[in-house]
Amino acid sequence: MSKKPLTKKFIELDKKRIPLRQLLHGKEIREAAKALEDFRIKLNEQEFLYGAKITIKWENYGEAYAVARRLETDKEFEDRIEKVRLAAEAKAERERLRKLKEAKLREQEELNKKARVAEYIQKLAREAGIAVSIVE
Repeated sequence: MSKKPLTKKFIELDKKRIPLRQLLHGKEIREAAKALEDFRIKLNEQEFLYGAKITIKWENYGEAYAVARRLETDKEFEDRIEKVRLAAEAKAERERLRKLKEAKLREQEELNKKARVAEYIQKLAREAGIAVSIVE
């Protein structure tokens, strides 16, 4: 698995469904463009206060959404990187503990196997009429 460098992600601030039929159907292009521009005003606050870019996103069943997105701040980016680092450390620790547990389990299985073999040998010795003390 290749590690790609972490970069800043876009954060979705707001999302509004665009009523395309209402805005576009049966209108001239200039009127339709003006209607879309007027609809953009619904996301005005995010655009001016947070520096968001407004894009159109197509989703299932042909629905369109106006989405206001902005880049992560430096603080949000550092927090996300820290979470990724902590998650990687926790994963490595879980892997280490799992390997220790597997090693103990294998060791215990080996001891159990030796004990079962010894019991079986003693059983065979008893059935054959050999003194068990000789076998031990």
